[in-house]
Amino acid sequence: MADEAALLTYRFTLKDGSVREFPVRLDPTTLDALPKERPSWPEWTRLSANRCPVCPLKESAHPNCLAAMNVIEVVEAFKDCLSTEEAFVEVFTKTRAFSKRASLAEGVSALMGVLMPTSGCPVLAKLKPNVLTHLPFATVQETIFRTLAMYLLAQFFIDRRGGRADWKLEELGKLIEDVRIVNKNFCERFYQACLKDVNVNALVHLDCFAGLSASAAQKGVDRLSPIEKLFDAYAG
Repeated sequence: MADEAALLTYRFTLKDGSVREFPVRLDPTTLDALPKERPSWPEWTRLSANRCPVCPLKESAHPNCLAAMNVIEVVEAFKDCLSTEEAFVEVFTKTRAFSKRASLAEGVSALMGVLMPTSGCPVLAKLKPNVLTHLPFATVQETIFRTLAMYLLAQFFIDRRGGRADWKLEELGKLIEDVRIVNKNFCERFYQACLKDVNVNALVHLDCFAGLSASAAQKGVDRLSPIEKLFDAYAG
């Protein structure tokens, strides 16, 4: 059974019948990951190991990368698996369940898409609001729609607080590019630790979606033209 205390749970049933389950326990108010306790952390999790050039953290306060610490259980569970191996992936939330027969790379990618933004990483934290409505195995169109909707809602809150809102999506491209830099450096972390295949390909999968979102931002409203007619009711 899924962990009742978890906000959501990912369960992987592999072809050999073995089951690997990952409860995602988050603070219900902030959606921040609850601290993990370990006697020691491997070298690849250190902040200095392939540190992202966009990371603003100080090593004196954070000797370990927050995102790395939050994905370590998943990384270790699949470090010897092939990314193309098929699994039955189930995702349980408080209100519904999702399931799909998918490659491990796709399933792990979906899980990392929750774990990394909720880790406390100040770069990926900007994606955290989408965890509230997490959609496993989203299509490209769904990912772009949800990313743009999240970003525009963020601008609403900025405007309400008296800040300068980016209604024309001029800065969205920079946000996505920063996310892609994190993905790239995470791949380097995994290579350094000889953690290849599933973990690297899961990040490559995430990065492809980030790249498509960046393309949507760069092309602006032209990219949204195919769905603009769906909003005619708002035009009066």
